Amino acid sequence: MRCARAALIHPIIFASVFFLSGASFCQDLPGGPPGLLTKEAAVEYALSHNRLYKAAFEDVGAADQKVKESLADFFPKLDGNYAYRHFTEQPIITINQFGTPGAPIPFNLRTSNHWEINVVQPLFTGFGLEAQYKINKAGSQLSKYQREEVRLNLVRDVQTAYLQTLLAAQLAVVARDNVASLEVQRGNAEAAYQQGISAENDVLKAEVALSEAVQRVRNAEKQLTILRSTLNQLLDVDLTARVELAGIEEKTYQIPDLGELFAAAEKNRPEYLAMATSIRQSEFGKTAARSRYYPKFSAFAQYYREGEDFTADRNPFTNNENTAVGVRMDWNLFEGGKTRATELEWEYRRRSLEQRRDDLRQKIRLQVQNAFEQLNVAKANIQTSRVALKQAEENERITTLQYKEQVVIFLEVLNAQVFIAQTRADFYQALYGYEIAKAELERAIGGQIGS
Repeated sequence: MRCARAALIHPIIFASVFFLSGASFCQDLPGGPPGLLTKEAAVEYALSHNRLYKAAFEDVGAADQKVKESLADFFPKLDGNYAYRHFTEQPIITINQFGTPGAPIPFNLRTSNHWEINVVQPLFTGFGLEAQYKINKAGSQLSKYQREEVRLNLVRDVQTAYLQTLLAAQLAVVARDNVASLEVQRGNAEAAYQQGISAENDVLKAEVALSEAVQRVRNAEKQLTILRSTLNQLLDVDLTARVELAGIEEKTYQIPDLGELFAAAEKNRPEYLAMATSIRQSEFGKTAARSRYYPKFSAFAQYYREGEDFTADRNPFTNNENTAVGVRMDWNLFEGGKTRATELEWEYRRRSLEQRRDDLRQKIRLQVQNAFEQLNVAKANIQTSRVALKQAEENERITTLQYKEQVVIFLEVLNAQVFIAQTRADFYQALYGYEIAKAELERAIGGQIGS
């Protein structure tokens, strides 16, 4: 088994934090993700292995077959049948002559073998076949939009799980570092108490702070385990497998203005495009319903054989074979308003879909705006939290010196340690939050944004 400690590539502060930490991601399962997984490689692996995404491809295949089914209705239908019949008595006819019944005369086969072949070609169906074909064609397109929606969700979810797992690992490191620092402060407090320099309650305060820090470590490690399993589920690997994660680089992105993002979302979002396709599908459904107002014409040809023997060669009563061709018209003249009701049903569906489309457009714009604002906030928070971290480190250094000179109380030292842990956590949350917000924005507009 190969094991590697996941590293985040970032200048100055955390270039090698993961390599020095205990949060490692190791590949245990054969056939799992190969090598060190970058965020992009994790997405590609999920797209190749995620079962929900595979199911979406099967749905597209099923919809494509529906199109082929409706296309086949335009072609001639060839049917064949065979019938065997045996009467218990010979069919006869009696002709009366001058009121006296004549001798019975056989008029049909007692045992018959009937072979028949029919060919039917639709000529005109009131545009019903064309409408049904277009309905299924639109259904195929809808399945492709649904597949694209699954893909976008999967890409967003994998990126988010990847980043949250790295963030949880960093927070676990911060929590363990805080425990180590508080253990040192507890030792300092005990030494000062033994020397009579400080009171016993300084030791008790250090014990309490250390106990709370240990609990935070446990919670951080639990959260890391859950997030790692979430990522594994998306990758379709064993939930307990340890997958190596490469980390990310800190970078900023050129984000278009909000108007451009709105336009991109309306152009790319599969949900919005699917709604437009559903509206067209309802119009085709209305056309299919109206086709019942028209007569339907079809051409047919028939060949049959009927005889006493299996091959129908012998028939003493009529010719044993015959052929017929003709044209047939079917026209429903009254059905109690069913056609009109079906037509109105599709009309109401179309109006409903138009309202849903407009509502969806507003929701998409709101999603884009929310992700856009979140991205800007996260970007600003990175610099703010970086400055705050430097200030917290400097505050901890000065407070420790002041405590040694008995200028401040021990509680100030403990508070300084808490400030460092909190500002480090804030910095990592801002850094990874920026990348998560970018993933959310890309999902909101249905495509990637440039770097």
